[in-house]
Amino acid sequence: MADAEAKAKAAKLPAARKRVEQLKKQKGKKEGASAKKQEAAAEESKDKAEAAPAESPDVETTKATEEDKSATPEADTLKVIDDAGSPRPARGHKARQPSLSVQSKMRSSSFRQGAGPGPLSPPILSPEGGDTAPEIHRRQQAKIEELERENKRLAKETSESERRWKKAEEDLEELREADTESKTAGSTAPSSDEAQKLKSQVASLERQNAHLQAQVSRPNRHGSSPSAPHSLSPPSDLAAELASKSTTIETMELEISSLRTLLARTATGSTAEKEQIAALEDKVSRTQKSLDTAQHELADLKKNLERTRNVPRREAEDAKTRAVDLEKKVEALEKKITTLTTLHKEHDARSQTLKREREKADKDAADLRTKRAAAEAANRGVEDRVDDIETEVRQRLERRIRELEAEVAELKRGLWREGRKELEAGSPGAQFSDIDLSGGERARGGGGIGEMLNYGINALTGVGQHGANAHGGHDDGLLDDDEDDFDEEAWRKAQEEEGKRRIERIREVKRGLDKWKGWRVDLVEVRRVGGERMGEVFEV
Repeated sequence: MADAEAKAKAAKLPAARKRVEQLKKQKGKKEGASAKKQEAAAEESKDKAEAAPAESPDVETTKATEEDKSATPEADTLKVIDDAGSPRPARGHKARQPSLSVQSKMRSSSFRQGAGPGPLSPPILSPEGGDTAPEIHRRQQAKIEELERENKRLAKETSESERRWKKAEEDLEELREADTESKTAGSTAPSSDEAQKLKSQVASLERQNAHLQAQVSRPNRHGSSPSAPHSLSPPSDLAAELASKSTTIETMELEISSLRTLLARTATGSTAEKEQIAALEDKVSRTQKSLDTAQHELADLKKNLERTRNVPRREAEDAKTRAVDLEKKVEALEKKITTLTTLHKEHDARSQTLKREREKADKDAADLRTKRAAAEAANRGVEDRVDDIETEVRQRLERRIRELEAEVAELKRGLWREGRKELEAGSPGAQFSDIDLSGGERARGGGGIGEMLNYGINALTGVGQHGANAHGGHDDGLLDDDEDDFDEEAWRKAQEEEGKRRIERIREVKRGLDKWKGWRVDLVEVRRVGGERMGEVFEV
């Protein structure tokens, strides 16, 4: 709306400027014509000063007032045009207008200019002058012409006032439109400038009306006061013109009253509009506050909505992560289940095999128990027999040892040759393995249980015959060499070496006993050979 108004005002400016220039030109022309008229009137007044000394000042004053009136509407029209052509002041700023004194000075400037060259006081009456009928007729004719001019001027003024009135109505309509726009747009620009313009226009119209009334009353006064010698009544057309002027004045008064009412309406409307504007401002402030609160609430709601959106997102992400973890756990558990099933199957197979082996072992254990019981029963008898055999062997060995000791004693007494012959006659080396030649006492002290054990071990290992053969051979050598003298030192060394070899054989036998673990011993009859000779005790 403001842009449209600015464009309309910009379009009106050139036309208003042209009108102002035309009015200035017309004013210059009128001023020139009025100056010429004033000069002619001055000359005429000089010529007729003797004839009409009393009326000349009135004529001059009427001319001056006419010029003033002609200048006044022109100034008013210029003012109205300037108001219409000039753009409205910005809202919130009041347009500066000249004061009433300045306006009155501006209006009376033309009067001062026109009244300057004329006489300020009436001329001196000539005593010789007189009022003749032609002069009176001429004066009346001049007055009629002046009144006609006055009527024309008044008609022009009325047209100008009507134009200004229409302009005021247009301004009022514009004010109303501006008020409606301010109501719709919520603007708070006051319309005091337009009201001030209307007031100034009303004041100017009132001044013009008063001036017109003075002008109307002045010709009536002049018309009602004729010259002394010849008093003539005004013509009927003058009365008609006066009546028309009075009617125009009444119409102008009515227009002025209507303008006043319009001004009052605009003032009341402006106050009402101000109140409405204040109410609208309050409403706008309240709506602004409510809008601010609504915006804050909307921001809070957006934040809450964003939070609520983020919460399901986070929950969904957490659920996805949990689902992935659960899937991984399920896969791991499935793998564990498969491994456990395979392990269970393997365990079942192993348990079945172990069960079968256990059953087999139980059967074997039962068989072994039965065999052990039988073996234990057999071993009881065998042990008894072994004990009997041991006692019998011990007795035989003791008896044999006693025999050998007796033989050794005989050998020491020199009967060894006979014994040798007997040995050679029998089986040499089969009955003797060791011979102790150290003496009877020593042989007795060294013989006994030790000799018996050595014989038993030799019998178990099968070394007795070889040793006996070796000793027999060695004894043969010793007996052959020892015919004259017996070397005890050599015998002692030979015995030590034989003891060392025996100890070494015993150690070898003990070391070799581990090889015979698990072997079964079958006992054989002792007296299988027969006679008093010893046979095999057991076979491996």
